[in-house]
Amino acid sequence: MPFVARAPGKLVVLGEYAVLGGAPALVIAVDRYCRASIGLSDDSQCHLETRAPRPRRIDRAPGERTGVALVDLVCDATFELRRVKPWRAVLDSTELFDSEVKLGLGSSAAAIGAWAGVWAAWADAAGLRTPRPTVERLIQVHRAFQHGAGSGLDVAASLTGGAIEFRLEGSARPRVATVRLPKRVPLKGIFTGSAASTTGLVAHYRKWAAACPEAAGQQWQIMATVAEAGCAAARNDDADAFLEAVTDYGRRLDSLGKAMGADIVTAEHRAIGAVAGDYGVSYKVSGAGGGDLGIVFARDPEALGAFASAVRTRGYRVIDLELDRHGMTLEDGTL
Repeated sequence: MPFVARAPGKLVVLGEYAVLGGAPALVIAVDRYCRASIGLSDDSQCHLETRAPRPRRIDRAPGERTGVALVDLVCDATFELRRVKPWRAVLDSTELFDSEVKLGLGSSAAAIGAWAGVWAAWADAAGLRTPRPTVERLIQVHRAFQHGAGSGLDVAASLTGGAIEFRLEGSARPRVATVRLPKRVPLKGIFTGSAASTTGLVAHYRKWAAACPEAAGQQWQIMATVAEAGCAAARNDDADAFLEAVTDYGRRLDSLGKAMGADIVTAEHRAIGAVAGDYGVSYKVSGAGGGDLGIVFARDPEALGAFASAVRTRGYRVIDLELDRHGMTLEDGTL
């Protein structure tokens, strides 16, 4: 019997970088998905097809590593892996890419969530022991995939779904609480057309913070205060304070980038932000920056639509996104 799982992508609304020091991050799961399926092979080999960023087919003997790091990191934790029957699987992240360029929606976190979901079901059906796909477990897997980088907020959003407030507590343990975005505040994603290296930017930030602890501490305190205020506004359904926090945090990310000597807010994002100011909407980089996506919110749907039209004429891609409320889901079927 085949199994299918899907896991959503994410957008970071507030808390980038500051979350690494214990500040809250507000993250939402969105309706772009990675899908994974697994079923019985029709021969003695295991077959894996990955569909993004480029199509790839891999054939291996049962129990052998596939060479796809996030797949192998999940499978390696299964006890008596060689007892797994030959399988045929598909891992499809194309919705989280623009051709071969990642959109910045947390494609690797979604892929780990989707694969962990179908793999756990497959291993259970075979009577084998494998770890459950919990938030804490999959954050560990994702950090290993990223060589220790990242907070894990993208994994938490993908697995949980909806809007979450994410914090790292003692020993970097995650704490996840469900929140709601203010009512009547629609959003869109704006893709700059270029991909960014989250791991590279986070490594740059950590190196700078270690070398300049006083400056880093000052930047962190300001960003943490804005993130706290924005999360509180979301909890209290205060749309005006929420939008103010989104805009302010975008400015703080620009200040952080200048302080640490990195283009967190690129020239493209600054140009989009200037258009946002013209139309009275709230715009910021979403995620580590350096390219990828920006996120825009507005009280007025007409202003949001006019802004979207304006940035399209400047060559940027507008991505319509809705909140995913379910997170990683598992079902029987085929992909």
